[in-house]
Amino acid sequence: MSTIAQQSERPPGLIYAVNEWPPLPRLAMLGFQYAVMDAIYLILVVIIMRHAHVPRAVGVNLLGVACIGLAIGTVLQGLPRGPVGSGFLAPPVFSAIFLAPCVLAAQIGGMPLVFGMTLFAGAVEVLAALLFKRLRVLITPVLSGLTVFVVGLELGVVGVGETLDVRHEDLPAFPLHVTVAMLTLFVPICLSIWGRGALKLLCTLCGLAVGMIGAASIGLLRHAALATIVEASWIRLPRPATLGLAFDVALAPAFLAAGIAAALRSVGVVTTCQRINNAAWQRPDMSNIQKGVLADGLANVLGGALGLPGMSAAPSLVGLSGVTGATSRAIAFAAALVLLIFSISPKLSGFFLLVPQEVAGALLVFTACFMISGGMQIMLSRAVDTRAVYVIGVSTLLGLSESVFPAYFTDLPRPVRSLTSSPLALALGTGILLSLLFRLGTRQIVSIAWDDSEPAIAAAIAALREKMQGWKVNGALIDTGTEHAREVIDYVVKHRSHHSAGMLRGLYNGLELRVEISYQGSPTTHLPKLRVTHAPTGGELDDEEAAAYIGLRNFLRSLITDRQQIKATKTGVVVRLFYAA
Repeated sequence: MSTIAQQSERPPGLIYAVNEWPPLPRLAMLGFQYAVMDAIYLILVVIIMRHAHVPRAVGVNLLGVACIGLAIGTVLQGLPRGPVGSGFLAPPVFSAIFLAPCVLAAQIGGMPLVFGMTLFAGAVEVLAALLFKRLRVLITPVLSGLTVFVVGLELGVVGVGETLDVRHEDLPAFPLHVTVAMLTLFVPICLSIWGRGALKLLCTLCGLAVGMIGAASIGLLRHAALATIVEASWIRLPRPATLGLAFDVALAPAFLAAGIAAALRSVGVVTTCQRINNAAWQRPDMSNIQKGVLADGLANVLGGALGLPGMSAAPSLVGLSGVTGATSRAIAFAAALVLLIFSISPKLSGFFLLVPQEVAGALLVFTACFMISGGMQIMLSRAVDTRAVYVIGVSTLLGLSESVFPAYFTDLPRPVRSLTSSPLALALGTGILLSLLFRLGTRQIVSIAWDDSEPAIAAAIAALREKMQGWKVNGALIDTGTEHAREVIDYVVKHRSHHSAGMLRGLYNGLELRVEISYQGSPTTHLPKLRVTHAPTGGELDDEEAAAYIGLRNFLRSLITDRQQIKATKTGVVVRLFYAA
């Protein structure tokens, strides 16, 4: 089996490429910038701790440990050699993917249950990395997009509840609370629409700053939290959580789904890293992606053991790298060092305890918008057939019903209830089952004879094209497959000294298109170099989640395009061309 080699070419817009070291002062500045951007997502840890009613002093210590976890994950992802790490600047953040399951775990069993279930989700992601190539049947645009879409819905529901302050609507200051939340949301929305360059990608940081100023001006900052930060030491080593680990079988499906979602997010982020670091990029490096997903999973396993909620590679930071032109992996190690400095300063890491729920919720709503639209783009990146319509529709409706009719699902028998513990678990589980069910009867095969006459070759190619159109194969893929088949047949006819004839076959199962050209004789010395007609999507990293969903879309579009196989049989030779459908 052979694959077309992919050359590496330094993009002209990069200032510091992945293998280059910036000057020390610039490296320190860039490392600090990425560490601060990483630390913003500590807000999610604070939200989870509030639902678990963690004492403030314990919370300050936990935020310090969280910075250590981020540093470890950043280093693991940046490792250039070995079985772990993509070697790219792709720091992890505390992820929205894990927020809803972790909030549920915090309400049921406190932080020990959060830690134990996070470790379980990390193990799921590690397993997904190890079985990465075997899970191709599940890495489809429909299931991948559905996962991102439902995570966005989950995050949005949590964010709206925090933003509208729905638990305190009877308070006299309720309108002021909502005003601060709307102001916080308005700033990043405006910057994402009318902003330019790095400012556009830093819109969350700007929204946080404006929201904190607004909250302080109307007295939303809790005095007890302020007192905790004032009394905290400038320097003190954090202690890993001693609260223990817990596990709840009923929550396993929710965290299983979160682990799968985190793996898909890592696939998208690492694919984007490959593209922005190689101007000649055409298809994903599977081995590199596998190591990146493994690093992400190990970070969650170690994080759960230390006492942290789930992390995942940050699309916003990868997008920032693409805009600023600084993708050096040295920045990852510098950022990790700065995060370690944050971890030993309770005053710095504990700052996020001050963030009011109205401000945090508004930022969650902002992120959810991009995840919802990104998921829709992934699902619709390929032609949607009748099967996909039912997978998307039924899975989404069942996922939403878990939030709309919670009493119904609560009354289900415990074994069934565990499978519906979160909208993501219910939607993704339904999507996987329907996808596997609908694969029955999807295999389509056609065989067409050809000989070395031009009319016969043209007729065979036209017949193959007509059949693939009847199977509703993507139009661009039809063009690619038939063009490549024509090139191979022409090459065989040209380089055979005697009469050439054979069979042209097309095989399609909804996931993969395979074109086979068989002929009598011995294998040709080589095949013609097939041109790639699927150009990667690029130049669109203009929002904080784009690096994940655009990268995932590119990965799905280019996964096995132009893979070739030449096999000698008793009757002749078979040339197989494989394409992701």
